[in-house]
Amino acid sequence: MKLIVILSVILLLFIVPAFSDLTPDDINMLRLIIKEEVESAIGASEIRMKEYISQEIKSAIGASETRMKEYVSQEIKTVNVTISEMDKRLNQIFALVIGLIALIVVVVGIPQIIVTLQRKEVRAQDEKLEVQQRQLETQQKQLEAQQEQIKTLQRQLEALPQERVVGP
Repeated sequence: MKLIVILSVILLLFIVPAFSDLTPDDINMLRLIIKEEVESAIGASEIRMKEYISQEIKSAIGASETRMKEYVSQEIKTVNVTISEMDKRLNQIFALVIGLIALIVVVVGIPQIIVTLQRKEVRAQDEKLEVQQRQLETQQKQLEAQQEQIKTLQRQLEALPQERVVGP
C-alpha cells in the first residue's frame, strides 16, 4: 500500500496543472465535439435499438405465426372431424329416407298391384261372362226359333190328312 501511495505522489508531481481559461470558441468546439459524440452514440444506439426491436418483432411474429398455424390446423382438424361426422349422419339419414320410401312403396304399391291384378281378372271373367251370356242369348233365340219351327211343323202335320199314315 505504501508503494501505491508513493507512486501516486510521484505521478502527481509530474502532472502539469492547466491554469488556462476556456474561450467561447473552445466551449463551442467542445459543444460540437460532445454533440457529435452524443449524436453518433445516439445514432449507434438507435441502430442497435432498431435491430433489436426488428429482431424481437420478427421473433414475436414468427412465434405468433407458428401458434396461429398450430391453432388453425387444430381448428381445421376439428372442423374436418365435425364434417365427417355430419357426412356419416347424412348418409344414415339418406339410407333411412330411402328405406322409408321403399317401405311406403311396398306398403302402398303391393296392395295396389294386387288390386289391379284382381280387377284385371274380374274384367276378364266379366268379359267371358258377357260372351257366354251373348252365346246363351243367341242359343235361346235359336231355340225359340226352332220351337216356332216345331210348332209350325206340328200344325202343318195336324193339318195334313191322316191319309198318309201307312199302316200294316
